This record gives sequence, C-alpha cells and structure tokens, in this order.
Amino acid sequence: MYYKDDFYKEFRTEKELCEYLEEIDSRAEWIRVTSKKLKVAAAGEETCTEVPGISLEALEKDTLSHSRLVLILPERICYIGNSAIKSLKGRARIDGKALADVDKKTLAEILNKCLKVARGRALIRFCEGKIRAVLSGDEKDYAIISMPDMYMVTSAYIHGDYEKATFLNGYADHYSVTASWQLEDTKLTDVYKELMQNYGRKTDKDIKAVVRITTSDVGVSGANIFYSLQEPTRNVILGNALKVTHKNCKGMEDFTENIESIFDYYREVLKGVMRLCDIWIEHPANAMAGIMKQAGFGKKLLAETVEQFKATTGDEPCSAYEIYCGICESITIARQEKTNERGLLALEEKIAGCVSKRWHEYDIPGTVKY
Repeated sequence: MYYKDDFYKEFRTEKELCEYLEEIDSRAEWIRVTSKKLKVAAAGEETCTEVPGISLEALEKDTLSHSRLVLILPERICYIGNSAIKSLKGRARIDGKALADVDKKTLAEILNKCLKVARGRALIRFCEGKIRAVLSGDEKDYAIISMPDMYMVTSAYIHGDYEKATFLNGYADHYSVTASWQLEDTKLTDVYKELMQNYGRKTDKDIKAVVRITTSDVGVSGANIFYSLQEPTRNVILGNALKVTHKNCKGMEDFTENIESIFDYYREVLKGVMRLCDIWIEHPANAMAGIMKQAGFGKKLLAETVEQFKATTGDEPCSAYEIYCGICESITIARQEKTNERGLLALEEKIAGCVSKRWHEYDIPGTVKY
C-alpha cells in the first residue's frame, strides 16, 4: 500500500500506469457526509480505525511527519494526508498563511469551529490508508471522474486517431496523475508548416507533438490536456490547457468530448503561440525577465533562463516568439537541477501562461533586473 504522503511513482509503459490506476481504484473509497458532522483532532489524541494491509503505527508515524492531523467521521477515525489539507480548509471556508504557523492542536480547534457552521455535505476521498481530500459533497460542485476509465479512453483515442503514438512516461503521487504521449502525424506537421509559412518562416522539417493528460482526485486539477511541440532543436509549450473541471461537469462525457477535439485544440493553441511572431521586442532580455517575474518564476531559475538566452541569441531585437521559446528552455534547466515531476508540471503551466501576457509592457531599456 502506498500510504506515505511523499509517495510518488513513475511509469515507463501504459500497462504499468493502467495496472497502478486499477490497483489504487480498487482500494479507494468516496464517502459523503454532512460537513457539520466532521471533526478534526491532532494526531495522537484519537485512536484511528484499523486499515487492512497497513499498521496504525506506520500510518501514525508518517502522519506525524506531515499533516499531524486526524479526521473524525461518524463511523470511523482516519489519518489526514497532506493532499487533503487545502480542501479541508476550503470545506471549512478558511485560508491564510497564518494558519501554517499555528500548532496542530490550535489548527484543529479553528477548523472545528468553522466546520460547525459549514453548509452542505462533504465528499471525502479515502485512499491508501488516509484521507486524501475533503471536497464539496454537492454533485454539482464536484463530479467524480474515474481515472482508469479516463486514461483508457485517452489511450484508445490517441492510438486510433494518429499515425504513430508512443507512450513517453507517466507519473503519479497523492495529488495527481500524469501521462504523456509523443504524436507523429502528417496533419500535425501540415498545420505547423502552414502557420510557419504564414509568418514568413519556411521549414521542411517534420515535427512531433507531445500531448500530456493530467488529472487529480483531490481537487488540485481538473482533467487537463496540454500540448507541446518538438521542433528539430527545441521544445515549445503550446499555451494553456484544454480543461474539464470537476465542477458543474458531466464527468467522463465532458472529458470524452475534449479528447475528441484535441486536434482542433492543437491547431488553436499553435496559432496562439505563433501570433507571438507578430510582436517585435527591442529589449528581449528585459522583456523575458519581466514576463517571467510576472508569471511567478523563481528568481534563480529566472536569472539562469535569461542568461542562457542572452548567451545563445545575444540581446538584439527579436520577436516575442523567440523569447517565448527561450522561456520554454527553463524546463530543461529545472530538469537538470533535479526538480521533481510535480514541480515540472507546475512550471509548464507558468510557461503556458506567458503566451497571453502584454509583452510590450515589459519591453523597456536598461540593465536586466532579477
């Protein structure tokens, strides 16, 4: 059983990923309970309910190293995993950085006072020996999407609709699951060449695309579809994700509709990125630094990315597209510095958000400031 809060697993084949998802799903539970009936306590104050396959001693030891909290339900008492803390605070309708500084007994008291006046029901995800999420129990607020079904539909569509699809990798932890496929298809290349020609950039190179599917059962992500483009010498992240949120959705029906439209989505996000070719920047290093700072990049990664861009291309005026491609290189830098998979996924989303920034606002002269 994968009970530890810092658990993660990587997959090299689709078979490994599917077997893992089926295994997890077979042991997991969804529990609906009136929010007012929930109570939080510091770990060690209550005796938790036995969990088949894992000792309470091991669960308590791991919990004391992480959340240090337990959740008291009407029919059982369970240890709380780290992934549940954000949603638990959300159910209690409280948040704030100060909560991270209070001791766990005080935090439990605050949560309990708020839960007493909470409305509606909670939808609780119990998985691998702990509570992993405390979500809204109203079906309009959170639709459960089966992970095994979702990835099965994705795989079937990708392998059936593209000339060649190769599974690259998968990753799972208690927050989310991700899988990536490399796609090779004439229609992908044709759209790319057409857009390049529209912007005066001729190319005779075939390209490959990577489609990544990320989803979560604990409320940190919807069922999201990302694209990136593998040009001959670099990878380009293609804008924001095509998303199915768990709120107000029809579950697998909505996700299947998105999967069936991923080629149209590829065309649209590629157009969005290529529009950056029309934006001319006089001070590229400053613009890159300003865009990355506004997007929330860490100072060290920002500086390394800008310096690499300057060393590679100089500081001559260029299009925002060239700068954006330079920002995409931050993924390579972060990977070299051993950033974990969840961190890389978050970084991809920051990069994608740069496409829609107001680039000219950051095109200013002067010394680059990090």
